[in-house]
Amino acid sequence: MTLQELQKMTVVKLRQEAMQHGISGVSGMSKAELIEALAEFLGIDATTPSRAAQAKISGDKSVLKREIRSLKATRDAALKAGDASNLSRTRLDIKRRKRALRRLAEEAQVATA
Repeated sequence: MTLQELQKMTVVKLRQEAMQHGISGVSGMSKAELIEALAEFLGIDATTPSRAAQAKISGDKSVLKREIRSLKATRDAALKAGDASNLSRTRLDIKRRKRALRRLAEEAQVATA
């Protein structure tokens, strides 16, 4: 069983799986807690995918802003060309980078407080 399979499962199925493996206190656990407990029990590294995602979209503020400007130009070209698949992929990339910018801003605000 992989981490992706655990994430796709419903809370009810996760609870059943946890009970089969003898994990106690599953009725009060949230989905994230169940996934973490099962991943630990099954020996699945739950931190690797998130590290890979963070490495994919990393960098400082100016780099992210430059990437967003470039992606917006690509988005406009796809919109004029009527390329729906490229348009949706580019919009998603812009959204991810904006989220990364917000996270950087929140981290900077916490660091100064």
